Amino acid sequence: MLALPLAVHADPWKDESGHGKWRGHHHGGDYKEEYWDGNCKVERKFKGNGDYKEERKCKGPRYGYYGPAPVYVQPAPVYVEPAPVHVPPGVTVHGTVTFPR
Repeated sequence: MLALPLAVHADPWKDESGHGKWRGHHHGGDYKEEYWDGNCKVERKFKGNGDYKEERKCKGPRYGYYGPAPVYVQPAPVYVEPAPVHVPPGVTVHGTVTFPR
């Protein structure tokens, strides 16, 4: 029961730092931002008065050799002649008794 009043005062729009979620954390202060835009690294430096400076350092495009895609070649069919069936002369009853002819 004692924890319930504390939960009521918790602000769901604030994170642990005290700043609001989904908002910028750099209101009025200097800060730097770095990210990649394609082959270019972008560095932005913001000042407290709203001015900013942007620097782009671009690398050349990445070229590489990609050989042709492999193609499946189906092997030619090979005919395998079945072994001849050898039937001994005579009569066999249930595979146990053989009567020669």
